[in-house]
Amino acid sequence: MGLALSGLASGFDWKSIVDQLIEVSRAPQNRMRTEKSQFSSKSAALNDIKGLVSSFKSSLTTLNSAEGFQKKSATFASSTTTWSATADTDAPSGTYEFNFVSKATASKLTGAGSIATQLTSGTTLSNLPVGRTITGGIFTVDGAQVTIATSDTLDDVMAAITAQTGGSITASYNPVTDQIDLVKGAGGSISLGASNDTSNFLQAMRLSSGTSPVASSTTLSSPKLSGSIDSANLSGWAGTGVQDSILINGTEITYDSASDSLQSLLNKINSSTAGVTATYDFSAGKFLLTNKSTGNVGITVTDGMGAGGLAAAMGLTTGTLTSGADAVFTVNGGGNITSRSNTLDESAHGITGLSVTANSIGTETVTVSGDAASTKAALNTFIEKYNAVQNAIDRYTKVTVDGTKVTSSVLSGSRELATISRELRRMLYATGKDQSGAELTGTVKRLSDLGVNFAGIENTISITNSALLDTRLASNTDDLVDYFTTDTEGLVDRLDAMMDRLVNDSSTTPGTFKVQLDSITSQNKSLDKQIAEFERRLDSQRSLLESSFIAMERAQSSFQQQSSYLARTFSGNSQ
Repeated sequence: MGLALSGLASGFDWKSIVDQLIEVSRAPQNRMRTEKSQFSSKSAALNDIKGLVSSFKSSLTTLNSAEGFQKKSATFASSTTTWSATADTDAPSGTYEFNFVSKATASKLTGAGSIATQLTSGTTLSNLPVGRTITGGIFTVDGAQVTIATSDTLDDVMAAITAQTGGSITASYNPVTDQIDLVKGAGGSISLGASNDTSNFLQAMRLSSGTSPVASSTTLSSPKLSGSIDSANLSGWAGTGVQDSILINGTEITYDSASDSLQSLLNKINSSTAGVTATYDFSAGKFLLTNKSTGNVGITVTDGMGAGGLAAAMGLTTGTLTSGADAVFTVNGGGNITSRSNTLDESAHGITGLSVTANSIGTETVTVSGDAASTKAALNTFIEKYNAVQNAIDRYTKVTVDGTKVTSSVLSGSRELATISRELRRMLYATGKDQSGAELTGTVKRLSDLGVNFAGIENTISITNSALLDTRLASNTDDLVDYFTTDTEGLVDRLDAMMDRLVNDSSTTPGTFKVQLDSITSQNKSLDKQIAEFERRLDSQRSLLESSFIAMERAQSSFQQQSSYLARTFSGNSQ
């Protein structure tokens, strides 16, 4: 390998010469790399324009709806109102004064009471059906601490209270009133509970401090919401494993008394189409059904199995209906009008497309008018997206001249882009047509009739007459609909069809941009192959040159060795 070192024997740096020769030979490859870089720049520019065209195409959607041009707004005179209102496109413009006299309320069915089997004083606290889970621990009666366990019976606790208070207070359960009575022999007040109590017994028994005698604030016996219906402590239920249903407002709610609990039944009612919310009021000891909708609407409950069924046992078939009230209001000082709901819609007041939700009693004034703001915003977006496309085309195709220096952009000379720019401008100049192909006859025949026009010879557009635009949006919405949204012939459909021809990525019907980008990709792949092949030839050429110079180095080294040998030989003979 020593001889392979450049100039080791010859003193000639042939390695540098080889590098220079290869670099000179690389000139065609460098031209290919430059060409590939130019193609990549063109691809990036085309992708940029394609993205802007796609964005412009998407912006057309907001201008392709008749409802968008005819949209109405409902605004209140008071900026602090809690009311709300909406107006459909067909709502008549005008000002309406709503005087909300009274709110709508929901009907409520309150079930009958005394539906639970009364307590048995010999029952343990853990099984005592009082609607709450009793915890063991300490509670305080008139300063005396009473300790209980959930395994104690109610009688045990009554006796413990009497014992711990030294007999000054007598505690007992009254099965007639279904309450606990605390009587202080000396009379006076009884203090119940302390901040360091650990048992909730007093709360569970509805007992609070007061003057002797003190009794539970409500009846204590309660249905068990958990566990099976068969063991729910309903005094009117004697079934076992019953599979039946309850009908509420004609909706059937099925149950299995062996596997369903009262709580799961309430959940079924609440998630059904019966239109009511079912709850249990522990304070009153009654089941409640409340309509989910307001208004003077009844609630009907029947048992699937007839009299004596589960609905009856829950007190719902003999409950008391408190009818809801309809809302009462007036419009523009007229007579009283009623509404099932506090949302006053067309069915109540007769004003087409107007809905007002009243959240408080009083008077509010609402004005219905055309909502030009959303249409103007959509039009501004249209202008912005269109200009972005035209500006990009101009930026990538322009040629600048500075004295004798001419600078071309990456896509200068592109006939396709010039055609796109020209076609876009032509479409915005063109007169709109109806579905028969005849020119439109309304006030809006072309974009300039909206106060939108081109800026001189530039391809971009802007709102040049704001007053005219406001007039068209306020008074000529039908003409705008015809110009923008007419099927096939409307500006939106015509532009959309053109955009689709440009940005379509389908392999069967590729758009203009896809064709050009695919062509660039193909050419770059071809250049990659040529560059790689050229590199292989250069490697071969380098190898050949290096081999030749190495052979020269070896020959030079051999000559030098022979010359040295002869010199030493003849030098010896001469002596």
